[in-house]
Amino acid sequence: MRENAVFCRGLGLAVAALLCALGSHAQTVAQYTAGENNLSYLVIEAETGFVLAEHNADEVRPPASMLKMMMMLLVAEGIEDGSWSLNDEIVTSRKAAEMWGSQVYLREGEVWTLGDLMVAVSVRSANDGAMAVAEGLWGSEEAYLERMNERALELGMVDTKFHSVNGLPPSDNNTPFDQTTARDMAILAQWCVTHPQIMEWVGMRQMNVAPRSQDRRNNTNRLLTQMPDADGLKTGYIRAAGYCVTATAERNGVRLIAVVMGFQNSNNRFHLAEHLLTEGFDSMRRVLLFAQGEPMEDSIEVRNSEAQRVHLQPLDDVWVSVHVDSVYDLEVITTSPAHLRAPLGAGAEVGRVRVQMNGSVLAETPLIVAEAVEEAGWRWKLKHSLLRNLQTQPATTTAQR
Repeated sequence: MRENAVFCRGLGLAVAALLCALGSHAQTVAQYTAGENNLSYLVIEAETGFVLAEHNADEVRPPASMLKMMMMLLVAEGIEDGSWSLNDEIVTSRKAAEMWGSQVYLREGEVWTLGDLMVAVSVRSANDGAMAVAEGLWGSEEAYLERMNERALELGMVDTKFHSVNGLPPSDNNTPFDQTTARDMAILAQWCVTHPQIMEWVGMRQMNVAPRSQDRRNNTNRLLTQMPDADGLKTGYIRAAGYCVTATAERNGVRLIAVVMGFQNSNNRFHLAEHLLTEGFDSMRRVLLFAQGEPMEDSIEVRNSEAQRVHLQPLDDVWVSVHVDSVYDLEVITTSPAHLRAPLGAGAEVGRVRVQMNGSVLAETPLIVAEAVEEAGWRWKLKHSLLRNLQTQPATTTAQR
């Protein structure tokens, strides 16, 4: 196999499309953070994790109710693998009914479906709902906490340690606060946005306080109405954490995630998150580098066929989301044999093309032979065999007497 690496300087119009002017904003981060001395924030491109802006992103601090994103992820994964379903019924325990803070006022012994409880957790940040789900699916608060922390390590959230189901402050001096960072919350959000079920939950603008009630309450995430492209994820507040939000939005095929932690002003967390996302969208572009069925520039030799060379084609479209300042760090690598040998069926996979940046793969797809390449007939083979023999025979001379 051979590899051919090309930097994006050779990608022509696709790269030129990235190099458009950045938009400008009258507002700045400083205007939203004036008087706030203990903030953390991070904004990333969701697919690759590319960091667009950050401040104190690795400072360890409580996540408050943003840790409920872990419950969303674990429940969604369990639905997908068949462990449970949205229609499963959960009976409220006394412990769940006695939860304080944000709640939907569950009653002991009351039966809710898993789906309704997850809407309550996602939209109203229901602490009672979170405890009911933890006990109902994992059997106990302790078993759920163990799974939370196990999954966090699996995801690479190395600075995270969960001590509560719902992000509330500890009830005794022996239990520490939950701990995480803006970077770890962004990692968790990256996983959440890949699940349509989670995006359905967190994108709901309102919910009934309970299935028995017609009293509708708004989502705690004001960005859903404040920013047109916003469609999730989760807010949080306790005094030790300040006002926090993990927000996501999608524009022109690019999805961004912003995490803001530690605000003393509730509204400003949303203003800063919107500002970070908007600036991020102005500096990111999603570009089609290779279109499905479009022949690659270089051809490859074919032996045992009348077709001497063929152009390979990508099996799928190759899209990348790139920051305009990093476009020339893109590298396209094609892998294919030194030559092919007929016969080859249409659609035969014979190589790959991948796009990477600084060693991280952003996109890849197989390279295929678009049309069948037939084996040459015997007349063609005989003719070319004779020609090769003539070309390889040594020259002879006749000595003169």
